[in-house]
Amino acid sequence: MNANLSRAQQAFKELVTLRRDFHAHPELSWKERRTQQKILEYLDKWGIPAVVSTGTGVIATLEGARNKDVVLGIRADIDALPLTEAAHPPYVSQNQGCMHACGHDGHQAVLMGLATWLAANKDQLCGTVKLIFEPGEEGSRGGRPIAESLSLIHISEP
Repeated sequence: MNANLSRAQQAFKELVTLRRDFHAHPELSWKERRTQQKILEYLDKWGIPAVVSTGTGVIATLEGARNKDVVLGIRADIDALPLTEAAHPPYVSQNQGCMHACGHDGHQAVLMGLATWLAANKDQLCGTVKLIFEPGEEGSRGGRPIAESLSLIHISEP
């Protein structure tokens, strides 16, 4: 069996569990402390270097074997909406009046899965990949401070 396929199958259950955990414990913009901690723990478990950014965000960096100055950024939003969940799956939101209605729980799990695959194949990676877990996306302009923290943009205020 292909080694990548085997790893993907192994990670699948863990990623589903993570997504359901994120869904059950949503956090509003700039309050994503538990979410941030879960992301950091997961990345650390896989030996992926990560730093806290813009308060409740996370940026992980994977450097490939060559062309490290070529950088690709891949982003997932991590905040939830101030809504009450009407459905009642087993992993229903436990935070009254807060839910992942836009799929951010899934975005996080997908990026975490990609992180593990990239880490396992780092020797074949050409360039550097920044994995960006963005806080405050839901109407709170979380992208701007994340981009500034990566030195992607510089905005001077008048």
